[in-house]
Parts: sequence; C-alpha cells; structure tokens
Amino acid sequence: MIDIVVKNIHFLFLAYAIFIGVEYQEVSEEKLVSAKDQLEAMESKITKVERDLKEVKQFEDDREKSMERVQQVVDQIKTIQKQLPSEIRDAEVNGKLTEFSRTLKMLNPNPSPSTEVNQNFYISKDYNFDVQGTYLQFLIFYEKLENLAKNGRILNVKYLRMKGSTEGDPRSRFQLLDLTTTVEAYKYNESYDPGGSDG
Repeated sequence: MIDIVVKNIHFLFLAYAIFIGVEYQEVSEEKLVSAKDQLEAMESKITKVERDLKEVKQFEDDREKSMERVQQVVDQIKTIQKQLPSEIRDAEVNGKLTEFSRTLKMLNPNPSPSTEVNQNFYISKDYNFDVQGTYLQFLIFYEKLENLAKNGRILNVKYLRMKGSTEGDPRSRFQLLDLTTTVEAYKYNESYDPGGSDG
C-alpha cells in the first residue's frame, strides 16, 4: 500500500494544492466582496461629508449675507434716529415754516402747533399752517420742506388745501391763494419698550 501511496503522492500533492488554491480563492473573493462593501460605504460617507461641507459653506455665505443685512438695518435705524430727534421744538418748526414763507414773500404766515400723539416707536405732532401766496410760491415752499427732509429732518405734509383768496386782484396773472396745510413733525419715543405694552 505504501508503494501505491508513493507512486501516487504527486496526485495527493496536486489535490492538496487544488484544495488550498480553492480555499485561497474563496477567502480572496470574500475579502474582495468585503472591500467592495467598505468602498461603497466609504463613498456614501464621502458623498454625505461633501454635502455637509457644501451646506456649511452655504450657511456661512448666508450668515455673512445676513450680517450685511443686519448692518444695513442698523445703519437705517441710525439714519432714522437722526431724523427723529429726541424732542420737538415748536419754535424751531414754527420758525422754519415762517422763514420759508417769508423768504418766498408769502403773506400772513400763521403757524400753530397742536398736541403730541404717542405712536409707540415715535411721537408725532401736527402744525397747522395758514398762509397766502401764489401757486408757484406754494410749490417752492413744499420743495423747501422736501429739502429739509433730505438734510435729516422729517416733516410730513399731512393735509393740504388751496383756495382762491378774497384778497388780491382776481384778474391778475398770478392769483393770490389761501393755503391751509398740516405738517407733521416726529420725535423718537425714548420710553418705548418693544416688548412692553406702551402705547
């Protein structure tokens, strides 16, 4: 029997080598499948990380844009606060209205302030103003009010009425008109509490 084994030992080695080769191939295929699974998992993780990184960059861009918008709002609030003084001086407003009308040689300027009205964030005060002049003088008068607002002082024209005056020559090229207007001035309400029930 040993002779048969010795004569055919090469077949035994060959069978053993084939068995080991098949085992090695199966192990290699398992490792290859495992590596492919790991590669797919890594690729999905990389895709997720890239998406997260893109979202972070987008968030940072949005945050910078938001900061710019906040700064613009802060600048606008500062501008409005400049235009809304801490107090309304009757003499100053009456003086401006009278000065504008006298500069334009309008007749009988009569400014009269009314009471202040709390509007929460700001306080408003109306000034009734009666004067006589031509249509062109009224246009220039309102242009002066607009320029005053451009220079940092808000005066809003709330009411306007023009009618032919009983004085003056009705046949004149420039007829005299009676102007009645209400100009509204504003001041910042220092006691306003955005979270409170002030009003």
